[in-house]
Amino acid sequence: MLQSTRGIVFHTVRYSDTSAVVKIYTEDFGMMSFLVKGLYGRKSKLRAAMFGHLSLLDLIVERQEQRQIHYIREAVPDHSVPDWSGNMSGSAIILYMNELLHKCIREEESNRPLFAFLVSVLQKLALPGISLQAFHLLFMLKLTSYLGFAPRLAKADAGSFFDMEEGLFLDSEPLHRYYITGPAANALEKLQLIEFEDLNAFRISPDVRNELLERLLEYYRLHIPEMGEMKSVKVLQELLA
Repeated sequence: MLQSTRGIVFHTVRYSDTSAVVKIYTEDFGMMSFLVKGLYGRKSKLRAAMFGHLSLLDLIVERQEQRQIHYIREAVPDHSVPDWSGNMSGSAIILYMNELLHKCIREEESNRPLFAFLVSVLQKLALPGISLQAFHLLFMLKLTSYLGFAPRLAKADAGSFFDMEEGLFLDSEPLHRYYITGPAANALEKLQLIEFEDLNAFRISPDVRNELLERLLEYYRLHIPEMGEMKSVKVLQELLA
């Protein structure tokens, strides 16, 4: 049965000399795997470049409930999300976001609010003059709302310790090691109050940015134990330095 949907490319792996299996997070069906025959062949109507990290596509797919692998009959790039291949910092953020999403999202059912959020983030990343220095941090913070473990960040009184197990600020040091304090906690408090368009006014040093990134990843692993290590972190840190 042919059906139309939009999709965000999460992962592409070569299946044979000319074909690939592509994991796409779709607007209507959640995560799906597609066998794209002849993708690397000369006569293919689909181009391999269309299936890059977090590419947004308008799709016509052949889908059957009993199958784990489906087929793409047509794919057209959605040009509201640009190609970042010529921008190293933007490409690094895309690569990082892609790896994070691939590790965190498994659901094989539609989640339209999450899909809409991801599309809006990709579009905001392309805004003229958008600051990239803390874009990934704000993305991680906002994504938690859709993954089910959003922290309660409103800071009460002079609380200076963010308890990652409880997801809130405390006045005293928690009785475990999973907390954020000092400049990283101050940056987290400020970050929760802004939108992507406000990032130009947000100031954070490279050292604090890297510390907060590591702590937010630790926060994710507390809630998604199978997440594992993020290979793209070092590349991101180097290119944003």
